[in-house]
Amino acid sequence: MTKRHLDLVPPPSTSSEGAADREDGCMTRRAILATLAAAALTACSSTTVIAAGDSGAGTDDGGTDDAGTDDAGTDSSTVACKPVGTNAGALTGYPQGSWKAMGKFIVGHDADGLFAFSTVCTHDGCTIGAPSATTGATVCPCHGARFDGNGAVVQGPARNPLPHYALMVCNGKVYVDTSSEVAASTRTPAA
Repeated sequence: MTKRHLDLVPPPSTSSEGAADREDGCMTRRAILATLAAAALTACSSTTVIAAGDSGAGTDDGGTDDAGTDDAGTDSSTVACKPVGTNAGALTGYPQGSWKAMGKFIVGHDADGLFAFSTVCTHDGCTIGAPSATTGATVCPCHGARFDGNGAVVQGPARNPLPHYALMVCNGKVYVDTSSEVAASTRTPAA
């Protein structure tokens, strides 16, 4: 039987800056974790700043964040937003009191703002259309389940409301993230 010899790495020494360095020039596990933690905190602390009174729907000036106006005369002192989800079209296409079906979701605009909910009936999975502008309700074509303009069940056989999705307005366009469910009361300001 052969004996194996295991050389242990000596404990790290601390340099004058307080960083733990090994004699072989490699970083210790503790130093690597501290560096990763600092990088994660830096990434999480970046925020989008919108000037007071500005909707953040200005045009992108090519990535520069210089204060002033861009070629279209729009205030460019805001940081460009990063859209998440499916582009549901221009914000101007959603006047207050309207709904529009866009494939897997419906975008609505009430007095409190914009919102989005599923077009898939919670009873049997059939696709429903946008609520009527006159009644504010929609009916499932398969079994007659009725939903109000916010996706709540008005009449069965469906028992559960339609799930709502995260919605954002970015550079004058509406984006819906169907992978992120939100409360039915969630609204995004249209202005």
